Amino acid sequence: MLSQWREVMRPLPAESRAGGSQDTHTRHARAHVIVSQIIFFIMPGIDKRTIDKVLAAAKIEEVIGDFDNIKLKKKGVRYLGFCPFHDDRHVGSFVVYPKKQCFKCFSCGEKGGVVEFLKKHENLSFPDAIRYLGKKYNIETDMTDFSYTPQPARPAPPPLDLLVLPKYLMAGTITPQAIENDNLVRWIRSGIRWDTIQRKRVEEMLGLYCVGHGKHGHTIFWQIDEQGRLRTGKMMKYRTDGHRDKEAKWNFDFIHSTLSKHWDAEKKEMTDEPPYPYPHLFDPSKQEAQITFFGYHLLNHWKRKDIDQTVCIVESEKTALLMAIAYGNHAKQVWIACGGLEMLTRERLQPIIDQRRRIILYPDRDGIKKWQQKAEQLHYDRLTIDTTPVTKWWKPEDGEKADIADVVVRIINESKQLTTVRDVMAEIPQSAPLIDKLNMEVTDEKTSM
Repeated sequence: MLSQWREVMRPLPAESRAGGSQDTHTRHARAHVIVSQIIFFIMPGIDKRTIDKVLAAAKIEEVIGDFDNIKLKKKGVRYLGFCPFHDDRHVGSFVVYPKKQCFKCFSCGEKGGVVEFLKKHENLSFPDAIRYLGKKYNIETDMTDFSYTPQPARPAPPPLDLLVLPKYLMAGTITPQAIENDNLVRWIRSGIRWDTIQRKRVEEMLGLYCVGHGKHGHTIFWQIDEQGRLRTGKMMKYRTDGHRDKEAKWNFDFIHSTLSKHWDAEKKEMTDEPPYPYPHLFDPSKQEAQITFFGYHLLNHWKRKDIDQTVCIVESEKTALLMAIAYGNHAKQVWIACGGLEMLTRERLQPIIDQRRRIILYPDRDGIKKWQQKAEQLHYDRLTIDTTPVTKWWKPEDGEKADIADVVVRIINESKQLTTVRDVMAEIPQSAPLIDKLNMEVTDEKTSM
């Protein structure tokens, strides 16, 4: 190789230097190849036998479990945790499968083996990921030739059967007795200055969205998909002012999660490992719980003859409910909640896209940029994003994390209540001819005819 290098670097004859560039170009190409070979041989590498040894020793649940931000926890034969590849706030979508030595996030779609995890999470090359594992498992990896072609990522195991819950579970939570400790519903009924039409919608929308009430004070946002299947329910606890009670010990959970938890007498603690308490309802070893949008069942609630119905998507379930009360759900407009920006994927939107419906996204004030980026990624020509409520209508008292419902409720509560004819005339001057026609007159704030 050294002799080849000397030949390449030998000065060209005078006639070649003067006559043309063909020899020069040829030598440059040869020099590039030889330099690449020299770099290949002098750089430390890892041979195939060593790589196979490292991969055989590595356990994906141990590697991923080293990272505190994931908070990996064993659940039956799998491990669940917070997905590190998106803003994951709820355990359940990020799953590690020890038997298959792979992981998958059912929200953002990331998946792969232990090397793929390290490459993405730690921004490592393949050789550096092997060195990382070698150091963890005390296997020498350097100073040997690198002659290994990475194998394709292990495919994620086939999905389990989709969990579909019986609807009698939901029916038992929608009773007058169950509502007594539901602070959110009580606030919606009495803490907002709805007008007459909106107030009539309160009970209608609570029923339409199948809002349930837990015996421990949770509001249950049942998730029913576009085919009418009961997937699960999101349980959230609220204060009397309508805000999340994040200080409560048990302020959030999913129905499917509660069905797998039970008291372990030996460990003296709650566990979600087998044997499961309600295997006839949910057996995590046989069924996979998949979260869907809140209000998705309303897509087929009205008989549609065209594609004019607009699907308004917000993040939180409470927001979708409040906006439906404020502006209504009907054949031209329906409000649904994605439950988190990472949930907003084209796959989950496909039923709406297949029907060619118009979609409007309403972001929270502190998430406008992320929602705009997400809107571009979805690649749907009938999708737009509306930031007006949290920009032009917004006021500082709404808070920097305000969503459209925070702004709208504040506007409703600030608006003047039109309880008398005098109020109507002052607020709506155009109403004067109608008042005259009805022969109505104002007498000490009371109406006489």
